[in-house]
Amino acid sequence: MRAVRPATCVVAKPHAEGVAPDRAGAQRSRPARTKPLRVLGRLLVSARAAAGSQVAPLLTLPVVRQVRCMQLRRLRPLRDGRQRGIPIVRHYWAEYLERYRNDIHGRCLEIGTTVTLRQYGGKAVSIADAIDLKPHSPEVTVVGDLSRADHLPADRYDCFVNQFTMHVIYDVEAALYHSIRILKPGGVLLVNFPCVDYYFPTGLDMNTGGPLFLHHWFTPIQVEDLLHRVGLASCDYELSIFGNLFARVAYQMNIPATELTENELTYVDPGHPLLVCVRVVKPANWRAARPDYRDPWRPETAPAEWNPTTGHYTG
Repeated sequence: MRAVRPATCVVAKPHAEGVAPDRAGAQRSRPARTKPLRVLGRLLVSARAAAGSQVAPLLTLPVVRQVRCMQLRRLRPLRDGRQRGIPIVRHYWAEYLERYRNDIHGRCLEIGTTVTLRQYGGKAVSIADAIDLKPHSPEVTVVGDLSRADHLPADRYDCFVNQFTMHVIYDVEAALYHSIRILKPGGVLLVNFPCVDYYFPTGLDMNTGGPLFLHHWFTPIQVEDLLHRVGLASCDYELSIFGNLFARVAYQMNIPATELTENELTYVDPGHPLLVCVRVVKPANWRAARPDYRDPWRPETAPAEWNPTTGHYTG
């Protein structure tokens, strides 16, 4: 049965990307009356950075949260998009993996690394493979484009953790088809589909084998359509929606999950999803035809290079 489940998490200890508008121009366009509040907001952020996790509980107090929300009238994310804390989408995905950690066992596959397999599968994982466009680390034992993975044997894996990847694959239907094809009958695909993220204006080079472009922002019905197009019935998957309007805005403003209240994280508004997560169990009789391949048009631009400090704001 298809399931749309509210997120049921507690606040745990468990990107924003690109070139932003001219800073001076942005400052001139801001109403003068917001400057004292903006200064106060910056002091709060600075205190949080200086004191670390000890200040995090204070930032969830009602008065402090109201003041901090005044910072949202701005043209750039907080701290100019520099990475801090656990991003809200990562918090949701961690909760989802915790819910289905028993699926991660036997021979498993992950995108780019095997960290997630080891963290959630532990000793239940007998073989941990990683797939990417090039062998950028010893963990990458399978080299290839997931949307052109005809060279990979079918019925090979017990579990495939496909995370934060589908939105940067142009031929997403082919990638989903191969994600299912390489599973053993009864094997499990745990996959997510971001509903909003930063758009890489010139592409992003993360040294994984080629520039990445954000091709898709997904909706739940779009995801379900893809699942049915690759030969699945509603009884073969469970779909969960995470997020709400505030969670979407907070994520884009670079507010980490630890600074949201439990209700702000767990409340689910299907009209404003942030992340769609799907658990697929490959049917024993799955015989879907391979979809026709579609190739993307790529702009002739120099992609930005990934910066681990500034994150997707690569400058």
